[in-house]
Amino acid sequence: MMNYTKSEFYRIFITKEIYTAAGLLAGIALLLNAALYFFGNSYANTSFSYSNLVANPMVFAFMGMIIPFLFYEGGKRNGNLKNTVAGGISRVKIFAGECVVSLAVSTLLMAVTMGVWALSANLLLEKAGPVEWKDFLGEGAAMYLIAAACLISGILFLEIFDKSIIGILVWAALWFLLPEAFMYLAIRFPVLYQPAMWLPNNFLAVNTSHVNTRECITAWETMEGMVRCVLSGLAGCIIFGISGAVLLKRRDL
Repeated sequence: MMNYTKSEFYRIFITKEIYTAAGLLAGIALLLNAALYFFGNSYANTSFSYSNLVANPMVFAFMGMIIPFLFYEGGKRNGNLKNTVAGGISRVKIFAGECVVSLAVSTLLMAVTMGVWALSANLLLEKAGPVEWKDFLGEGAAMYLIAAACLISGILFLEIFDKSIIGILVWAALWFLLPEAFMYLAIRFPVLYQPAMWLPNNFLAVNTSHVNTRECITAWETMEGMVRCVLSGLAGCIIFGISGAVLLKRRDL
């Protein structure tokens, strides 16, 4: 597995995809702050800049699917995965290696993007408003394991479904559609409310309307909220990690 993981790191860092992704994400952050600086008028402040991400924490979840799709969907399509399996590396080891590499690369991309975002906001914009840098950086910490769970599940679904589009649709249903359906049932049957509020899409949505030009109340600003973010993400990583090991081992048999 170590040799496969090393080869994947080498493959990714010598191809243009990672540099394109880093440039695109950092460029979007810089462009947003530049646009606010030149055209934002009363919105040309750090609070409004940060709020674009703080008010939409599930963007991290979305990126958790984009990254493995970017790096591995093409390999599956052109037959590289079959060649790797034919070379004697089990699907479980491939899955584990892809998770490690994708998580490391995603962490690097997140650090670069958020760093450029925060730095350019502080250099270009007025430091004013309710959303502060600690809310912005705190979001990264709170969402890290949730994004990791989304990434692991994304890799799993791309592996187990022959068509990538099916894997993407199942992933979207699991992280977005099913939680909303569960929340709808919880409104009608209160006994389901607490379980529903452990699903990231649900408990994060509660605070979305409270991040604006007047106030900033996030799900992770309290110890209870941060613990909920961390535990739900950790549970997702464990569940999808074990599921991947079990399901892909069966495919090897």
